[in-house]
Amino acid sequence: MKTMRKLFTVLLALAMTLTLAVPAFADTGSITISNPQEGRTYTAYKIFDVTYSADKVNADKVNYSYTISKDSAAYNVVKDYTPGLTLTDIANTNKCSVSIDSDTFSAASFAQYLNTKVTSLGTGTAFKKVDNTVKADNLDLGYYFVYGTNGTVCELATAKNIEIHDKSEVPEIEKSVDDTDGTVEVGQVLTYTIKGKVPSTTGYEKYTYEVTDTMSNGLTFNKDVKVTIDGVDVTDAATIAKQEDGFVASINMMNYQGKIDKDVLITYTATVNEKAIHRDKETNTATLVYSNNPASDTTGTSEEKVDVFSFNIVINKYAASDKNTKLEDAKFVLKNNDGSKYYKYDATTKAVTWVTDKADATVVTTDANGAAHFDGLEAGTYKLEETAAPAGYNQLTEDITIKLDKNNSTINGNPSALGAGLSLTADVANSTGTMLPETGGTGTAIFVALGALAVICAGVFLVTNKRMSKESF
Repeated sequence: MKTMRKLFTVLLALAMTLTLAVPAFADTGSITISNPQEGRTYTAYKIFDVTYSADKVNADKVNYSYTISKDSAAYNVVKDYTPGLTLTDIANTNKCSVSIDSDTFSAASFAQYLNTKVTSLGTGTAFKKVDNTVKADNLDLGYYFVYGTNGTVCELATAKNIEIHDKSEVPEIEKSVDDTDGTVEVGQVLTYTIKGKVPSTTGYEKYTYEVTDTMSNGLTFNKDVKVTIDGVDVTDAATIAKQEDGFVASINMMNYQGKIDKDVLITYTATVNEKAIHRDKETNTATLVYSNNPASDTTGTSEEKVDVFSFNIVINKYAASDKNTKLEDAKFVLKNNDGSKYYKYDATTKAVTWVTDKADATVVTTDANGAAHFDGLEAGTYKLEETAAPAGYNQLTEDITIKLDKNNSTINGNPSALGAGLSLTADVANSTGTMLPETGGTGTAIFVALGALAVICAGVFLVTNKRMSKESF
């Protein structure tokens, strides 16, 4: 008895195992739209009935059989569609079997056709909101056309608990640069990043995903484009055409449908060049061209811009007694805020660097208009030091503190407005000194004259005194 009980237990376990190994096909299914668009409603219309089962030879294969009832609302719409789609009467039934010619049938074209006939497809099943998605649940097994308001075709799909994407979603891109405040120095190397998402291409026979990036004259493209998808380098698989001022990168998104909604990153570097000096900004523009209709070759565009700025300090040197008297040959150096480094502009590399030795610093000299300038500066606080004053004028004894900021520039703590080309003008006045007495000059002559007068007076006193003494005897 115990042996029979054990045997029964083993057979029961084996039966359960075999049951689990047989594919289970539900009587109903669902369709979930993972990226529903704001303000849009969705409806699922059943076009064909479907039955499916596991293949008896290949366990990984599923066999599908599609039919349509002549009583269904979709029948009259479908029977008028001929490209690659055939309906064949099933004997002794009110149904037709559905077959397609894979060489001529296009799901995208069929979906576009159904889109124009949607009002003749019956009631349909409305999608309901579920968290951040929308879902049509408890659907009879079938081949469904999913329609969104505003005439948006989403997908043709066989309902079996699947997830689809709304293809009307605009594939947006974001663009950034590795500079916290967007202000740069001439010669600075910037890393730009264009970020997008892998789109769904289901229903498309081909899909365009093309990014064009164009730089302004003040940026030199270093031609080092890299493309990654979900962190994996796919640069070699992309088609990248490089020009002097930018590039065009094309990515075949149909090869990455296992990565839908994963990050697409395009990175490259550009150097701020001397053409950025005395300009209000340098603009870098990225444009994405993408497919937006499975049934046609039409495309949409998405654009992103990033601006960077470079400041200039202009010196206006004049006489303290008269601002219209401009002073030539005054010399200046520029220091960082703590005074430990000095500005140097390398004419060969056309880049701003900062050196610790004052002897290596760039010295600017005012011209006949009293003007000199330091160019290609990023935002920050600087010290302007006069190292030599014009002949006949006293040299400044204190540095001038200059703060460069797009919205709040100051000179010695006083607000100062930026001029054209993001230039800040620092007014610097010099005073003449008081002339000191000179040896042999007018000052000495006065003392000599006073001494001579004193001698003459003493002589007169002595003569007068002698005469008075004689007369008294």
